[in-house]
Amino acid sequence: MSILSRNKDFLKEVFAGTKALMELNQVKRVNMPMYDELSVKELWPDMQGAEEFLRYFPAQFPKGRVPDRTYFFNIMNTLMEDYVQQIIKHANLQRTSQAS
Repeated sequence: MSILSRNKDFLKEVFAGTKALMELNQVKRVNMPMYDELSVKELWPDMQGAEEFLRYFPAQFPKGRVPDRTYFFNIMNTLMEDYVQQIIKHANLQRTSQAS
């Protein structure tokens, strides 16, 4: 499935009211550290029960694919800013304790 048809399918879901878009000025951007434990592949399965979060993502992705990293974390930071700060802090603490 091409990116164009995936985007088209997502826009159909938006117009049907099952998915949503956010205005750019509402997005709280975050620059996530490039740690393995903070990868989309690692966190995406944990987010499957978060209905409000999932409203901003297509219902399906091709097998083995996950959302774009920047988009994923910007939406997460917008909706769950405290959680994002906690996982960054936890990852940093894990890395500094291993280095000691």
